[in-house]
Parts: sequence; structure tokens; C-alpha cells
Amino acid sequence: MRIGELAKRSGVSVQAVRFYERRRLIRTPRRTPAGYRIYSEKDLESVRVIKKMQRFGFKLAEIRRVMQLWILPSDTGAPSPYDDCTGQCLREGLKLGEKKLQAMNEQISSSIQLRDELQEALSKIRALLKAPPPHKAQSERPKSPGSTAIAAS
Repeated sequence: MRIGELAKRSGVSVQAVRFYERRRLIRTPRRTPAGYRIYSEKDLESVRVIKKMQRFGFKLAEIRRVMQLWILPSDTGAPSPYDDCTGQCLREGLKLGEKKLQAMNEQISSSIQLRDELQEALSKIRALLKAPPPHKAQSERPKSPGSTAIAAS
């Protein structure tokens, strides 16, 4: 498939595909005699993995390392030493994932603590102003339409 189809099927722009190639996150594609890039289904899967890892908050260097472990050949053109992805490959991938999960959990805890501090500060200000607290619906997450109908009955 050509770059436009790869971009469309993976949900990224053509420029993103070229960027991934320049940053060595995906393999250098073969080209037609006319110079068009030709990608495989494996390349499509690589772009989808990159996109997912970006959503998880992985840095480009971390993504490149994971891609090197599982997909990309070495710089010498030899196949990846991790083609079978056993032992060392899995341990390193697990280590990267666990590190990212720990960072996410710490960020969530920090955000919860910050939210609680803000909520407490706002409560003190309301008390000073003798203002009524906001309606519960404003301070909670929006409810699904189904839960509103159940509450009304």
C-alpha cells in the first residue's frame, strides 16, 4: 500500500508517517521504480502501535526502543535479534510498560490530591461568603442518559 492508504487506515497524517520514518520508529519502506513508498500490513500495525503508545504517554525514545525490540531490523540491515521476542525482549518491554504505568498512577494520585485541595479551598471561600454549595450535578461527572431516567422514576 502507498503512504496515503497507510495514513488513512492507521488514522494518522501522511506527514506523521514520514515523521515516524525519519525518527526511525518504522522501517524504511521499499520504493517502486517511480519512487513511491510501499508499505505492508506489518507497517500498518507498527503505526497503530506507535499511535497507541503515544496515547499512553510514551516518549519517542521509548517508542523507538519498543519498536526495535519487536519489529525493526538493526541498523546493519540484519534482522532484529529479538524476532522470536522471548526472554530479554519480553522482560525489557514489561519493564518499560510497568515504569509508564507507575508514572501514570503517580500522576493520577497527584491530580486527586490537587483536586481535593482545591475543593477544600473553595469550601472555605464559600463559608466565608456564606454561599450555598453548588448543586451536586455540577461537581460530579456527567451521568449517562440512562442513569438520569432511573433516578427520575
